[in-house]
Amino acid sequence: MQDKEMLLFPFLGGLFSLLFSLALLYPTVISGLLERGSETQINVLGYVLTFVVYLGLAFIATFFNVCVVYTTKVRFEGGNATFMDSIKFAMTRLPRILAWSAVSATVGLLLHMLDQLANRLGGVGGMLFSFIQKMLGLAWSVVTVFVVPAMVYEDLGPFDAIKSSVEALKKTWGESLIRHYGLGLVKAIFLVVGVVVGIFLIIALSKLGGIGTVLGIVLLICYVMMVILVFSVLNGVFNTALFVYANEGQAASAFGEDVLSGAFRAK
Repeated sequence: MQDKEMLLFPFLGGLFSLLFSLALLYPTVISGLLERGSETQINVLGYVLTFVVYLGLAFIATFFNVCVVYTTKVRFEGGNATFMDSIKFAMTRLPRILAWSAVSATVGLLLHMLDQLANRLGGVGGMLFSFIQKMLGLAWSVVTVFVVPAMVYEDLGPFDAIKSSVEALKKTWGESLIRHYGLGLVKAIFLVVGVVVGIFLIIALSKLGGIGTVLGIVLLICYVMMVILVFSVLNGVFNTALFVYANEGQAASAFGEDVLSGAFRAK
Protein backbone atom coordinates (compact mmCIF):
# COMPACT_ATOMS: atom_id res chain seq x y z
CA MET A 1 0.00 0.00 0.00
CA GLN A 2 1.51 3.29 -1.15
CA ASP A 3 -0.09 5.53 1.49
CA LYS A 4 0.52 3.48 4.61
CA GLU A 5 -0.62 6.33 6.85
CA MET A 6 -4.15 5.61 5.62
CA LEU A 7 -4.15 2.59 7.94
CA LEU A 8 -4.15 5.04 10.84
CA PHE A 9 -7.63 6.28 9.97
CA PRO A 10 -9.54 3.00 10.51
CA PHE A 11 -7.28 2.26 13.49
CA LEU A 12 -8.11 5.58 15.12
CA GLY A 13 -11.75 5.12 14.18
CA GLY A 14 -11.84 1.77 15.94
CA LEU A 15 -9.93 3.11 18.94
CA PHE A 16 -12.18 6.14 19.43
CA SER A 17 -15.28 4.01 18.89
CA LEU A 18 -14.09 1.65 21.63
CA LEU A 19 -13.36 4.52 24.01
CA PHE A 20 -16.71 6.12 23.23
CA SER A 21 -18.54 2.84 23.85
CA LEU A 22 -16.72 2.30 27.14
CA ALA A 23 -17.55 5.84 28.23
CA LEU A 24 -21.25 5.13 27.68
CA LEU A 25 -21.25 1.56 28.94
CA TYR A 26 -22.55 2.43 32.40
CA PRO A 27 -23.55 6.10 32.39
CA THR A 28 -24.24 6.86 36.06
CA VAL A 29 -26.88 9.52 35.56
CA ILE A 30 -28.94 7.63 33.01
CA SER A 31 -28.64 4.38 34.96
CA GLY A 32 -30.06 6.14 38.01
CA LEU A 33 -32.93 7.54 35.99
CA LEU A 34 -33.68 4.13 34.54
CA GLU A 35 -33.82 2.56 37.98
CA ARG A 36 -36.29 5.14 39.30
CA GLY A 37 -38.39 5.67 36.18
CA SER A 38 -41.54 3.97 35.01
CA GLU A 39 -41.53 1.38 32.24
CA THR A 40 -42.47 4.04 29.68
CA GLN A 41 -39.68 6.31 30.90
CA ILE A 42 -37.26 3.41 30.77
CA ASN A 43 -38.17 2.72 27.14
CA VAL A 44 -37.86 6.38 26.16
CA LEU A 45 -34.53 6.85 27.94
CA GLY A 46 -33.30 3.57 26.50
CA TYR A 47 -34.06 4.76 22.99
CA VAL A 48 -32.41 8.12 23.69
CA LEU A 49 -29.28 6.37 24.94
CA THR A 50 -29.30 4.06 21.92
CA PHE A 51 -29.58 7.06 19.60
CA VAL A 52 -26.67 8.78 21.35
CA VAL A 53 -24.54 5.65 20.96
CA TYR A 54 -25.44 5.31 17.28
CA LEU A 55 -24.81 9.03 16.72
CA GLY A 56 -21.38 8.95 18.33
CA LEU A 57 -20.26 5.80 16.54
CA ALA A 58 -21.57 7.06 13.20
CA PHE A 59 -19.79 10.39 13.66
CA ILE A 60 -16.47 8.73 14.47
CA ALA A 61 -16.72 6.27 11.58
CA THR A 62 -17.78 8.93 9.08
CA PHE A 63 -15.07 11.37 10.15
CA PHE A 64 -12.28 8.90 9.51
CA ASN A 65 -13.94 7.56 6.35
CA VAL A 66 -13.91 11.13 5.03
CA CYS A 67 -10.17 11.18 5.75
CA VAL A 68 -9.67 7.97 3.75
CA VAL A 69 -11.74 9.21 0.81
CA TYR A 70 -10.01 12.60 0.76
CA THR A 71 -6.57 10.98 0.82
CA THR A 72 -7.69 8.74 -2.04
CA LYS A 73 -9.10 11.70 -3.97
CA VAL A 74 -5.84 13.63 -3.72
CA ARG A 75 -3.86 10.55 -4.76
CA PHE A 76 -6.12 10.00 -7.78
CA GLU A 77 -5.52 13.62 -8.77
CA GLY A 78 -1.76 13.16 -8.63
CA GLY A 79 -1.17 14.70 -5.22
CA ASN A 80 -0.10 13.26 -1.90
CA ALA A 81 -2.19 14.30 1.09
CA THR A 82 -0.50 13.92 4.45
CA PHE A 83 -2.21 12.54 7.53
CA MET A 84 -2.84 16.05 8.87
CA ASP A 85 -4.05 17.31 5.48
CA SER A 86 -6.82 14.73 5.58
CA ILE A 87 -7.68 15.48 9.20
CA LYS A 88 -7.90 19.20 8.42
CA PHE A 89 -10.14 18.52 5.44
CA ALA A 90 -12.45 16.36 7.55
CA MET A 91 -12.67 19.22 10.05
CA THR A 92 -14.03 21.46 7.27
CA ARG A 93 -16.79 18.90 6.71
CA LEU A 94 -17.83 18.64 10.37
CA PRO A 95 -21.36 20.06 9.83
CA ARG A 96 -21.92 17.60 6.97
CA ILE A 97 -20.50 14.73 9.00
CA LEU A 98 -22.68 15.55 12.01
CA ALA A 99 -25.80 15.88 9.86
CA TRP A 100 -25.14 12.57 8.14
CA SER A 101 -24.40 10.91 11.49
CA ALA A 102 -27.77 12.10 12.81
CA VAL A 103 -29.57 10.62 9.79
CA SER A 104 -27.61 7.38 10.05
CA ALA A 105 -28.30 7.14 13.80
CA THR A 106 -32.02 7.75 13.24
CA VAL A 107 -32.22 4.97 10.67
CA GLY A 108 -30.19 2.72 12.96
CA LEU A 109 -32.57 3.43 15.84
CA LEU A 110 -35.63 2.67 13.69
CA LEU A 111 -34.08 -0.62 12.58
CA HIS A 112 -33.27 -1.39 16.22
CA MET A 113 -36.88 -0.72 17.23
CA LEU A 114 -38.10 -2.95 14.41
CA ASP A 115 -35.76 -5.70 15.60
CA GLN A 116 -37.11 -5.36 19.13
CA LEU A 117 -40.66 -5.59 17.82
CA ALA A 118 -39.77 -8.77 15.95
CA ASN A 119 -38.32 -10.28 19.14
CA ARG A 120 -41.42 -9.39 21.14
CA LEU A 121 -43.82 -10.83 18.58
CA GLY A 122 -42.03 -14.12 18.09
CA GLY A 123 -43.45 -16.85 15.88
CA VAL A 124 -44.36 -16.14 12.26
CA GLY A 125 -44.96 -12.45 12.91
CA GLY A 126 -41.55 -12.11 14.52
CA MET A 127 -39.88 -13.90 11.63
CA LEU A 128 -41.66 -11.62 9.16
CA PHE A 129 -40.63 -8.42 10.93
CA SER A 130 -37.10 -9.75 11.37
CA PHE A 131 -36.91 -10.41 7.62
CA ILE A 132 -38.24 -6.92 6.86
CA GLN A 133 -35.72 -5.39 9.26
CA LYS A 134 -32.82 -7.21 7.61
CA MET A 135 -33.98 -6.28 4.10
CA LEU A 136 -34.37 -2.63 5.06
CA GLY A 137 -30.93 -2.65 6.64
CA LEU A 138 -29.43 -4.20 3.52
CA ALA A 139 -31.21 -1.70 1.27
CA TRP A 140 -29.96 1.18 3.41
CA SER A 141 -26.36 -0.03 3.23
CA VAL A 142 -26.66 -0.34 -0.56
CA VAL A 143 -28.16 3.08 -1.33
CA THR A 144 -25.71 4.86 0.99
CA VAL A 145 -22.55 3.15 -0.26
CA PHE A 146 -21.33 6.33 -2.00
CA VAL A 147 -22.50 8.88 0.58
CA VAL A 148 -19.04 9.66 1.95
CA PRO A 149 -17.45 10.11 -1.51
CA ALA A 150 -20.37 12.43 -2.37
CA MET A 151 -19.70 14.45 0.77
CA VAL A 152 -16.01 14.74 -0.09
CA TYR A 153 -16.28 15.39 -3.84
CA GLU A 154 -19.48 17.43 -3.96
CA ASP A 155 -19.80 18.87 -0.43
CA LEU A 156 -23.37 17.61 -0.11
CA GLY A 157 -25.65 17.32 2.88
CA PRO A 158 -27.01 13.92 3.94
CA PHE A 159 -30.11 13.73 1.74
CA ASP A 160 -28.42 15.15 -1.35
CA ALA A 161 -25.52 12.77 -0.72
CA ILE A 162 -27.95 9.84 -0.65
CA LYS A 163 -29.45 11.01 -3.95
CA SER A 164 -25.96 11.29 -5.43
CA SER A 165 -25.12 7.81 -4.15
CA VAL A 166 -28.24 6.35 -5.73
CA GLU A 167 -27.54 8.14 -9.02
CA ALA A 168 -23.99 6.78 -9.04
CA LEU A 169 -25.40 3.27 -8.65
CA LYS A 170 -27.99 3.74 -11.38
CA LYS A 171 -25.48 4.99 -13.91
CA THR A 172 -23.49 1.80 -13.98
CA TRP A 173 -23.97 -1.16 -11.72
CA GLY A 174 -26.80 -0.41 -9.29
CA GLU A 175 -29.04 -3.29 -10.32
CA SER A 176 -26.41 -5.91 -9.47
CA LEU A 177 -24.58 -4.26 -6.56
CA ILE A 178 -25.88 -6.76 -4.02
CA ARG A 179 -24.26 -9.62 -5.94
CA HIS A 180 -20.80 -8.22 -5.63
CA TYR A 181 -18.94 -9.40 -2.56
CA GLY A 182 -15.41 -9.45 -3.93
CA LEU A 183 -13.55 -7.62 -1.19
CA GLY A 184 -15.66 -9.21 1.52
CA LEU A 185 -14.91 -12.69 0.20
CA VAL A 186 -11.17 -12.05 -0.04
CA LYS A 187 -11.19 -10.56 3.46
CA ALA A 188 -13.02 -13.61 4.81
CA ILE A 189 -10.47 -15.93 3.19
CA PHE A 190 -7.58 -14.01 4.74
CA LEU A 191 -9.25 -14.09 8.15
CA VAL A 192 -10.17 -17.78 8.06
CA VAL A 193 -6.76 -18.89 6.80
CA GLY A 194 -5.03 -16.59 9.27
CA VAL A 195 -7.06 -17.84 12.22
CA VAL A 196 -6.44 -21.49 11.30
CA VAL A 197 -2.70 -20.89 10.93
CA GLY A 198 -2.75 -18.82 14.11
CA ILE A 199 -4.36 -21.62 16.11
CA PHE A 200 -1.69 -24.07 14.99
CA LEU A 201 0.95 -21.46 15.79
CA ILE A 202 -0.45 -20.99 19.30
CA ILE A 203 -0.44 -24.75 19.84
CA ALA A 204 3.17 -24.96 18.66
CA LEU A 205 4.30 -22.01 20.78
CA SER A 206 2.46 -23.33 23.83
CA LYS A 207 5.25 -25.90 24.15
CA LEU A 208 7.45 -23.01 25.24
CA GLY A 209 5.15 -22.37 28.18
CA GLY A 210 2.82 -19.53 29.06
CA ILE A 211 4.96 -16.92 27.32
CA GLY A 212 4.75 -18.85 24.06
CA THR A 213 0.96 -19.09 24.29
CA VAL A 214 0.62 -15.38 24.99
CA LEU A 215 2.97 -14.57 22.11
CA GLY A 216 0.92 -16.70 19.73
CA ILE A 217 -2.33 -15.04 20.80
CA VAL A 218 -0.82 -11.57 20.42
CA LEU A 219 0.46 -12.41 16.93
CA LEU A 220 -2.96 -13.72 15.91
CA ILE A 221 -4.72 -10.61 17.23
CA CYS A 222 -2.24 -8.37 15.40
CA TYR A 223 -2.81 -10.29 12.18
CA VAL A 224 -6.60 -10.05 12.44
CA MET A 225 -6.40 -6.32 13.21
CA MET A 226 -4.09 -5.74 10.25
CA VAL A 227 -6.43 -7.58 7.87
CA ILE A 228 -9.40 -5.56 9.12
CA LEU A 229 -7.50 -2.27 8.78
CA VAL A 230 -6.18 -3.02 5.29
CA PHE A 231 -9.55 -4.10 3.92
CA SER A 232 -11.28 -1.16 5.56
CA VAL A 233 -8.97 1.17 3.64
CA LEU A 234 -9.31 -0.85 0.44
CA ASN A 235 -13.08 -0.64 0.70
CA GLY A 236 -12.92 3.14 0.97
CA VAL A 237 -10.45 3.42 -1.91
CA PHE A 238 -12.46 1.11 -4.15
CA ASN A 239 -15.75 2.89 -3.41
CA THR A 240 -14.11 6.22 -4.19
CA ALA A 241 -12.79 4.89 -7.50
CA LEU A 242 -16.25 3.57 -8.38
CA PHE A 243 -17.85 6.90 -7.51
CA VAL A 244 -15.41 8.78 -9.73
CA TYR A 245 -15.97 6.32 -12.56
CA ALA A 246 -19.75 6.54 -12.23
CA ASN A 247 -19.77 10.33 -12.30
CA GLU A 248 -16.92 11.09 -14.70
CA GLY A 249 -17.06 8.03 -16.93
CA GLN A 250 -13.35 7.37 -16.62
CA ALA A 251 -11.31 5.21 -14.30
CA ALA A 252 -9.05 6.70 -11.68
CA SER A 253 -5.36 6.34 -12.44
CA ALA A 254 -4.93 3.49 -9.96
CA PHE A 255 -7.65 1.35 -11.58
CA GLY A 256 -8.20 -0.01 -15.03
CA GLU A 257 -11.53 0.75 -16.69
CA ASP A 258 -12.20 -2.96 -17.22
CA VAL A 259 -11.87 -3.57 -13.49
CA LEU A 260 -14.39 -0.88 -12.58
CA SER A 261 -16.88 -1.55 -15.35
CA GLY A 262 -17.03 -5.17 -14.24
CA ALA A 263 -17.07 -4.47 -10.53
CA PHE A 264 -20.81 -4.95 -10.21
CA ARG A 265 -21.51 -7.02 -13.26
CA ALA A 266 -24.21 -9.61 -12.74
CA LYS A 267 -22.75 -13.03 -12.06
